[in-house]
Amino acid sequence: MMEMDTAKSTPSRIVGPALIAAVLVNLIAEAVVAAAWDRRPYSYVEDYVNFLGNPFVGDFEGFLISSPLWWLMSIAWIVSGTLVAAASVALSRRLTGWRKRTIAGLGLAQGFALILFAAFPLGPARFDDGTLVLYLIGAFLSIIAGNVLAIVTGLSGAALGLPRWLTRTSIALGAIGLLNIPLTYGWTPTGIAERISLYSFLLWALITGLVLLRSSTGKARMPVTAPRRS
Repeated sequence: MMEMDTAKSTPSRIVGPALIAAVLVNLIAEAVVAAAWDRRPYSYVEDYVNFLGNPFVGDFEGFLISSPLWWLMSIAWIVSGTLVAAASVALSRRLTGWRKRTIAGLGLAQGFALILFAAFPLGPARFDDGTLVLYLIGAFLSIIAGNVLAIVTGLSGAALGLPRWLTRTSIALGAIGLLNIPLTYGWTPTGIAERISLYSFLLWALITGLVLLRSSTGKARMPVTAPRRS
């Protein structure tokens, strides 16, 4: 029994660090790349998030794009998505049935979406080569898969051994990220509309990662007592 418990907890130990790293990679790269804009300041309120990872330089639909460190942002999205996918698959091993399949599938979908998001940045090329749909899939799938992942993790909180406050927080943050799409897109500034859904997921990943990291560290420090023989 002791060997089985150890084997089961081993993949769980990577979940917390992977989620935390995914958030930090994304936010740090975003801040660095945004600060490097040279022709004008990048606007967190007005500009599309994807402009940060766009190699195009010039005017696009009323926006002046010039992101010298676009490659850094693209790499960060791919790394972040890969970390979330790995964390989700590891977390799913603690579950069974539809919860296991759903959490693993959502994590993989979010990772795949961020790869598309990085590979097909929004700009004139998307209209010229007919790949706008790939950008849209990447953008919306990453938001939807990430926030649904938060909700399903919250619904699976008892099976995962998560504290009740975290399960409720997970569901609330995921719901905010999903409801924000129909409620704000089209009438609020683009940067704000996108970031509500993006940051709701990142906040969930950070909080969940910290809780799981603390939990796994605490378990690792607990002494293992050998069973007594009668």
